[in-house]
Amino acid sequence: MKESNRMSFTSDRLVAQIIEGRKRASAEWIQKQGKVDEWDSALEVGSIYTVCDSHRIPRCTIRMTSIRLCQWDNIPEWLWRGETNNSAEEFRADHVQYFNDPGDGFEFIGYEFQLVNIINTDAETAGPANIASLGG
Repeated sequence: MKESNRMSFTSDRLVAQIIEGRKRASAEWIQKQGKVDEWDSALEVGSIYTVCDSHRIPRCTIRMTSIRLCQWDNIPEWLWRGETNNSAEEFRADHVQYFNDPGDGFEFIGYEFQLVNIINTDAETAGPANIASLGG
C-alpha cells in the first residue's frame, strides 16, 4: 500500500490560512522540487497531501492543482493572491528572508492547491497514533 503524501509549511499560521480557505498557493526553492525527505513528499500535480502542523499533527488535506516556474522580478498574480498577499511587492517582502535575499533573475517554484478536507484535531484524534497511520 502506498504511503500517504504529506507536507508541512514553515509556520502554523500558514496552515491556519489554508484551513480558513484563504491560502491557495505557496512557493518553494526550485532545488527542492521532486525531493523527498523524512517528512515531506515530492510535489506532484493531481496528488492529495495531508498537511501537518509544526507538531506533525494532520490538520487538512489539499490537492495539488499546478506547479509552475516563477521569477522573482515577475511574481504572477495567481501566486501573490493565493499566498494571501495584496501585491507582488508584498509577496516579495514576505519571502525575501525565506529565499535569502534573491536577485531579479532568481527562479523558484510556485504551486496552487485546493482545500479538500479539514481534519478534526481534538485531543481524541490528534495524537501520535494518527501521525503513525500516515506512514511516518
